[in-house]
Amino acid sequence: MSAYMIADVGIISGERYESYRVAVRAAIERNGGRYLVRGGDVTVIEGTWDPERLVVVEFPTLEQAESFYKSPEYLEARTLRQNAAMVNMILIDGTADQPISTIPPQGTS
Repeated sequence: MSAYMIADVGIISGERYESYRVAVRAAIERNGGRYLVRGGDVTVIEGTWDPERLVVVEFPTLEQAESFYKSPEYLEARTLRQNAAMVNMILIDGTADQPISTIPPQGTS
């Protein structure tokens, strides 16, 4: 089942961030990932979340997404990102076939 890396990126230095962008692409591709979203206009339709730059990467499995994150190539790319961007990032396992009945109603836990 596919897994997704979602990153909310606030760029501090475009020049330094560009070095990271080049390096991270190879690490993503080596681990079977592909970009679904890489920047672009964001339209807020609910709430207050307004990311400057949103990145979504699809991996064939959660294991490959985790392998990407722990890979030497990505660790090296992350050092390029230091002082270039502030990032919030998550990995999420795709659950397209999860029945809606297993999702608790809003307001309960």
